[in-house]
Amino acid sequence: MVITTNSCTFSEYRIYPGRGIKFVSRDCKVHYFISRKCTQLAQRKIKPVKLNWTQAWRRYFQKTKAHQIAKKRVKRKQKIQKAIEGVTLETIEKMKQPDEKLKIRDQASKEIKERQRKLQEARRKTKANVESKKGSAKAPVVKNIKASKKK
Repeated sequence: MVITTNSCTFSEYRIYPGRGIKFVSRDCKVHYFISRKCTQLAQRKIKPVKLNWTQAWRRYFQKTKAHQIAKKRVKRKQKIQKAIEGVTLETIEKMKQPDEKLKIRDQASKEIKERQRKLQEARRKTKANVESKKGSAKAPVVKNIKASKKK
């Protein structure tokens, strides 16, 4: 059994048979209201978007899931391979292969790491030499902290 329902023109709630108020305005438009509250608010010309219990407010502030489902899908553009003068497509495809690039990158990173390691070792040696020279010339000075404080 199918039940025909109307929707409230103010709050957009469903009005089942035997409920609500049917109001015909002077311009012969039929308005259905679910409660007296909705009729009075509509007669006072209060916008349903400003009341947070109406469906119009929920739609305006995107509280319903209907907007999330209806998002448009963006078509992705297909990439077209353009030819370069003097270069064949085979050489371009070889350039795109990651194996050769990875090998070159790995070699370059290994060389950089080796240079950095050598620099650090050289710095450590020079630091050790300087510290050994400083340590032999001066003895550490011990201060009496308790004697310096006065109350």
